[in-house]
Amino acid sequence: MQNVPYTLSHGSLIRESVTRAAPYDTRPPSPPTVDIPATRAVGRNSVLIAPSPRNLDPALFDLNSDYASVITHGLRPQEALDHASDWEYAARRSAQKIIDPSLYLGPLSVVRDREFMKGEGVTMVVVVRDRIMGLGLGGGHQQHQQHQQQRTDGQGVPAVPTLGPAAKKVTEELGIQVEAVGVGGLQGLIREFPKLNETIVRHLVAVHKRSLGAQQGKVLVCCETGNDRSAAVVVAYLVEVWGVGLLEALRFVLCRRFCVAWDDDTRRYLKNYEDILMAKRARWQDQKANDRDAAAAADESRMNKLKRQLASVGFDDDSDDEDEEMWGNYKGASSSSEETIHQARGRNFAPFLDLPPRGAEHRNNEGENRPS
Repeated sequence: MQNVPYTLSHGSLIRESVTRAAPYDTRPPSPPTVDIPATRAVGRNSVLIAPSPRNLDPALFDLNSDYASVITHGLRPQEALDHASDWEYAARRSAQKIIDPSLYLGPLSVVRDREFMKGEGVTMVVVVRDRIMGLGLGGGHQQHQQHQQQRTDGQGVPAVPTLGPAAKKVTEELGIQVEAVGVGGLQGLIREFPKLNETIVRHLVAVHKRSLGAQQGKVLVCCETGNDRSAAVVVAYLVEVWGVGLLEALRFVLCRRFCVAWDDDTRRYLKNYEDILMAKRARWQDQKANDRDAAAAADESRMNKLKRQLASVGFDDDSDDEDEEMWGNYKGASSSSEETIHQARGRNFAPFLDLPPRGAEHRNNEGENRPS
């Protein structure tokens, strides 16, 4: 039998020349989980949120910046106590105030409670239901709005096929605006977040303008149970309009209404929505920085023009050195900050490390032990 020389395969060469830098799995990667830390686990009995002016874009809904205070109630913080120990099962059938005093969350059955709706002064109801169960329409948000505009009674109040006769009667008698949305899954729900948030914001501003600040708009967001779709809409509202982080928004709503339940997919979709908003905010902030730089460049151009005019009439400005020193310090600070950013972004993790060639360590040891 002819002897065939043994040759190392490509895979064996790789295994012998490199080693993994950290443990890893060969299974397909799983989606990241969004865990909600318990309030008591972090040593607190409440969750405090506050509108973030940095994350609040006044032009987000094409509104005047003066109305940002109306939407966020003067940038007033909101605190939610942890009701895990004293929550009663019957409370799931009522609506809870999420943002005092403008935003409520509860089940669809609350709309039939005339005393509650009148006593709380609700001015708008946002209904989020499964398209199959509630609407019977296939065109989504825009087509349903057109359908509502076409179906009106003698007083011009839209007929809403999702509320039922009792709830419809209450909203019509109290003059409550209704925004009904049918969604076909989580992908359809996340597409409705911007529209619903804009609808809520514009309603609050409209009530404020119509009453000259004398009346506060109040919005009830509901679904069949008040625990899943509508709760996701409220979290998206806090994240987008108030600029609250997702985990804080989830914990805050959970403290206000302890029976809410978001499955893993819903929390991942909310996390994706937060990432989209963060990208939009970064772009908006970059645009603001560019506008400031353009304004600074224009000011510098006007200053240089003024200096040339003064120099032409024999006026010598001795502050040029000081200006150059200040400008040099500014550029130095900018460059140092940029270097810091590049260093932070340059933290690379190498999954594999090179190994010395086979026999190299043995030869090194022989060289060290060889007598001189």
